[in-house]
Amino acid sequence: MKPVIKSIAERSFKDVKLFLGSGFIRDAVFEELPLNSGDITDQHNWNVAWLEIDNTAEAALLWTRMTDDEIAVNAIAISDQALKTGLGIELLKHGIMNWAELKTSKVSLVLPETKAERLINALKSCGFIYEATLWSARTEGINSVKFSKKFVYGTLPQSETLNFLSDLFSEWGYETRVGSDGLFYRSKAIYQNPFLFPSWHKISRQGQKLIVTPPARPLESIELETLLFPLMIKGNSENPLLVTIDKKRAPVMIELPQQRDDNLFAGEDSGLSQLRGNIVYTFPSGFQEIRRGLPVLFYVNSVGAVGKARISDWSFEDPAALCKALYSDEKFDLEHVRGHAGVSGPRSGKVLVLRYEYYKVFRRPVQLDQMKALDKDFNPQRQRSISWDFFQTVSRIGTEQ
Repeated sequence: MKPVIKSIAERSFKDVKLFLGSGFIRDAVFEELPLNSGDITDQHNWNVAWLEIDNTAEAALLWTRMTDDEIAVNAIAISDQALKTGLGIELLKHGIMNWAELKTSKVSLVLPETKAERLINALKSCGFIYEATLWSARTEGINSVKFSKKFVYGTLPQSETLNFLSDLFSEWGYETRVGSDGLFYRSKAIYQNPFLFPSWHKISRQGQKLIVTPPARPLESIELETLLFPLMIKGNSENPLLVTIDKKRAPVMIELPQQRDDNLFAGEDSGLSQLRGNIVYTFPSGFQEIRRGLPVLFYVNSVGAVGKARISDWSFEDPAALCKALYSDEKFDLEHVRGHAGVSGPRSGKVLVLRYEYYKVFRRPVQLDQMKALDKDFNPQRQRSISWDFFQTVSRIGTEQ
């Protein structure tokens, strides 16, 4: 059975406690839930999301809204299997997308230090950063570690990145200095701990690249986009991708909008999302710029634009090897895949495989006539990219209508 993510929202803590104690979910996964804490209030804003494989929960998040724009993750648990396969990260990304829809500014999470080390790589891969170590005389020498995730909305031109980072670092309590040779930053002296004397760090521009020193390494756009999701960084020569998929093959590769009468679901607060391979294949030609983090719009023939995502990786692969490795449990048409292979040049016989993340399925498809009303020259059969304005407008229509 394929993994699914399920959720319940806006419940009282009594309801949540009853649900988690019902035996439906394996107790071991929820060993860190504060079910017996005397500090728990019974407000009706408790939310649970969990990853389920073969009717068994393998990862879970319990969270509440502290204010209109701040969320606290009250508990997180990821089994060894989910951690090893990366599915726990998919649950975190699912939560991040939901929090972004709520226009959250910050998400905080406090873990016992003994548990934090096991989960820190999963948290960092989703943009959580270490914020502080918390000491308590009541924990018998076991400290807690606080992590946080900041959300920034909108599109940032790459040329403005240094000024943006200067403002961001100042907000985080750093001392900053901007000069002709770059941005310098370090912890403010007033916040420096005993025996720690941090030196200046520098971010400078070399051509189109940003270099961080020390150590000397490139600062990629994907790093900031992950740290500050849903922020998008617009490079000088790049545009969002457009991927067109045949209607017959689309359900295998991508989740499609569900045609439904919203009135039938009034008051419904549960959700279910089936995790797929997050992979599509397409023709290997016509794409000018691809990078990790670049937005992509998915268009299904005879249906319309159905969703958006971010590119997580890409490669050029042999159709037979692709089908054997990734779709052994699907009714997948090898000849159809071969029909998308290159016919000449270094990519002859190969298809372009795009792996994506943070997929947002639209409420309803944005149909071709709606898209042509925005751009009369739009042609989903010939284009491989679209303008940023077009991408954002279609995304807004798809998520709101």
